[in-house]
Amino acid sequence: MSWGIENRWKSGVMTVELGATVTMGRFNKYRSLLIVPVIVILLLLGSGDFLMAKKIVACLLLPIGLLWLMGLVAVAFPGVGKRTRILVAVAWVAYTLAGNGEVSDWLLRSLEKPYYQYEVIDQKLDALVVLGGGSARTPFHELPAVGSHGDRLVRAARLYHEGKVGTLISTGRSVLQADPGRSLASDTSTIWQELGIPAKDIVELSEPTNTAEEMAAVAALLNNFPDWERIGLCSSAFHLNRSIKEARKQGLDPIPVPSDFRSGPINRNSVKFSTYYFLPQGASFRNVHIALWEYLGGLL
Repeated sequence: MSWGIENRWKSGVMTVELGATVTMGRFNKYRSLLIVPVIVILLLLGSGDFLMAKKIVACLLLPIGLLWLMGLVAVAFPGVGKRTRILVAVAWVAYTLAGNGEVSDWLLRSLEKPYYQYEVIDQKLDALVVLGGGSARTPFHELPAVGSHGDRLVRAARLYHEGKVGTLISTGRSVLQADPGRSLASDTSTIWQELGIPAKDIVELSEPTNTAEEMAAVAALLNNFPDWERIGLCSSAFHLNRSIKEARKQGLDPIPVPSDFRSGPINRNSVKFSTYYFLPQGASFRNVHIALWEYLGGLL
């Protein structure tokens, strides 16, 4: 009986040892994945405060953050071939940079910086051309509303009420499938009138569908107003470089009136450090897209 008990004891010990060996083997095989929780912990520790830590958790639970984590897991996953791991790592780094706020700010700042000096307009303009794209439509009643680039509409209205603009010129027509043929110029004019600008001081150019056509239409309009000497051109700051080039092709030399700055504060010391800003963000993806779109448009 004692011999049986002893053997059963030895068998139990051997089983525990075997289980521990298998467990440690599996742990050693997948220990590379520990990099994922380690990075998450470092992100939380460097968040700066509890509010930013909650933002990091929320960000990681949303699709952009989940894809980022899944990419990190794919990079660290055991058994992946060297070439595949390199390709996945490159894709993950590219995804991280494309959604990084610092990268998007740097790209946009390179487009916007030449127009910082024009934030304040210290001379009166005979007319101010405001490019289309600043308005949107409400979903049910289809009323004109200020869109994501609507700061250009607001800035023009401010300058008018400050007495720095004599005539406002709205331009553009939509070519999107969602609202083909919508007059951006008319929507802009409607919003301005609701902001207290009389219709007699607004000129609508509703036919142009892109920046080149808008500048051609403005050049044709100016032939009817030879007394207009100081003409301003208002658009989003990141779009002004390309807009000014198109204007000069038409023999125009407008004064830049930037709006809708998106490159963040110039004084970076005023921004509190947080690892939250290392995570890819939806707004940063959009801003990178906007900047690259402008560079591509300039090349083409």
